Amino acid sequence: PLRQGLPVELDIEATVQQTALQGFLLEPVLKPACFNQTELLLLCDFDGSMVPFHGLSRQLAKVVTRLALTTLTEKRFAHVGFYYFHNCPIEYLYRDPYLFDEIKIENVFSRVHLNRTVVLIFSDAGAARGGYNEKREELTKKFLDLLKQKVRHTAWLNPLPQERWYDTTADAIKNLVPMFEFSHSGLQDAISILQKSSMYVGRERR
Repeated sequence: PLRQGLPVELDIEATVQQTALQGFLLEPVLKPACFNQTELLLLCDFDGSMVPFHGLSRQLAKVVTRLALTTLTEKRFAHVGFYYFHNCPIEYLYRDPYLFDEIKIENVFSRVHLNRTVVLIFSDAGAARGGYNEKREELTKKFLDLLKQKVRHTAWLNPLPQERWYDTTADAIKNLVPMFEFSHSGLQDAISILQKSSMYVGRERR
């Protein structure tokens, strides 16, 4: 949170101190309102096994956009950015879902603010096809390690139900990052992770 704008909120501590110095209350001391400065990057896995979930990714984009378009005092994020990838980000992210407009990962994260930026990943993490892919786990771990250095918090939404993760690459990746089913409660839990702290304080971590 960051205070900005005109002084509109009562500053109780400053008002008490001023009253003590003056011996009487002449007028209250005001301070600017506090606004959320968190910036969200939404990274969506696209194409391949994610084709059945393209509609869900569009709905997710609308949801997080609404969280940034509410009034200044109620918005959950100050800004939302969208990027796409296929299976696992390796060298590039893409500004479009068709994976044509590429941008180097290092360029994306050179522009973000470490203390204000959080990342939400939407991907099946290999659960849709079933089975375990060691290479995919290694590449995903490398990317997640990069995120730990560049952003404040990361959470993962998986469109597959949790029982489908067992014995797949997703089962391994969920040990690297807080991962949740894409449901109403799962989305709430993911947002809580991004907004509060790296320690999961909501429901039992999946």
